[in-house]
Amino acid sequence: MLILGAVGVVICLAWFGRAVAVGFFVGALISYINHAWLERVVGALGERITSGQSRERGGGIVVRAVLRYAFIALGAYVIFRISKAGLYGFLGGICLTVAAIACESVLEIYVGLRRGL
Repeated sequence: MLILGAVGVVICLAWFGRAVAVGFFVGALISYINHAWLERVVGALGERITSGQSRERGGGIVVRAVLRYAFIALGAYVIFRISKAGLYGFLGGICLTVAAIACESVLEIYVGLRRGL
């Protein structure tokens, strides 16, 4: 995901200019943080459901899940107020998680076919 973000920033800078590249960078950064938070929420929720021994409270897990979307909305609003071109880059950067999942899927399919599974 980090490599895709770096490549995306360079491509945006070369083709679309600085405003879009900065928007893409901010979107990619928020996407990365959002992904890390999502992993923690899913792990905590899974632990709470399966063992009931989680130190985290259910309300805290839900609040963190909602804050993820507030964080994204705040970033989009700030960039929109500064530059519409930056907003386009931001939206591309936010979609970086989907691109990373697609790359991981292609890699897993390749490895599976290579090993004859």
